[in-house]
Amino acid sequence: MFVNRKGNQKKGGKKRRLFLWCILLVLLSLAPISYLNWSYITVLAASMHDSLFNRSYFSVREILVRGVKKVGGDEIVVMAGLSQGMNIWDIDPEMIEKKVRKHPWVKRVLVRRELPGRVIIEVEERVVKGIVMLEKLYYVDSEGFVFKEVEKGRKIDWPLLTGLRQVDLASQAGSTRQRIREALRLSELVARSFLAVSEIHFRKQGGLVLYPIDYRIPIRMGWGDWRGKVERLERVLAVWKGRENHLDALNLAFRDRVVVIVRRNRG
Repeated sequence: MFVNRKGNQKKGGKKRRLFLWCILLVLLSLAPISYLNWSYITVLAASMHDSLFNRSYFSVREILVRGVKKVGGDEIVVMAGLSQGMNIWDIDPEMIEKKVRKHPWVKRVLVRRELPGRVIIEVEERVVKGIVMLEKLYYVDSEGFVFKEVEKGRKIDWPLLTGLRQVDLASQAGSTRQRIREALRLSELVARSFLAVSEIHFRKQGGLVLYPIDYRIPIRMGWGDWRGKVERLERVLAVWKGRENHLDALNLAFRDRVVVIVRRNRG
C-alpha cells in the first residue's frame, strides 16, 4: 500500500516541463518551419502554460483522508496545510508526508494528487499492542515503538510492560525495541494458547516474568524458545488444574524443564 517516494518530488516539475514541450510541439506543427520565430513561440508557450496551470480548473476541490480511526481526518488536513481552492500544482506530496508523520498515531502516510482537483492522503495508524510503565504510561506498537502517553481515564486492555528504563526508551534504541517485540510476541503466544497476561516484567538480571490474569503467581520465562516454553507451561498447568492455589511460582528459564515452586503450609 505504501511505497518509497524517493524522487517523487520531481514528478510535478517533470509533468510541467513535459506539458510545456507538448505545447511547443503543437505550435511547431501549426507553423511553417521557414517562418518560425523561436522567441515568440517560447513566450507564447509559457503564456499558455501559465494560463492552463493557474486557472481554477486545477484548484483543489476535494481532500480525502483514508485509513484513520484514532486520528480525525480534519486534524490530518490541518497538519498537512491543505485547503480547498489552492492550486494542485503547488502541493508538495513529500513535504506533506513529513508533516503528517509527526503525528504520534501515524505510522506511514502516502499523499497523491489526482488531476484535476483531488488530493488523497492514505494513512496507516499505529496499532497498540502493550502499555509501557515508567513514571507515566505509554502506548507501544507491535514494532516495539513507544509513541504516545496514555490519556488519563483511558481503559487499558493490553499487557503492562514493567522493568524498562527511561534511558533505554528515550533513544528508541534498536536493542530495546527488539526486546519489547519479543515480549509482545510471547504475550500473544500465551494468549492464543490458553492464558491471558496482565503484566510482563523485564528482570534486571535478564529474562521475562509473566503475571497471568487467572493465576496469582509469577512465571519466569527466561529468554527465547517461546513456543517450546509455552507448550511446557500449558502441560504443567493442566497437571495442576484445580490445585492452582498450591502453586507459589513457576520457572521455565531452564532448558527442557519446568521448576514448580509449591507454597509452604502455614499453620
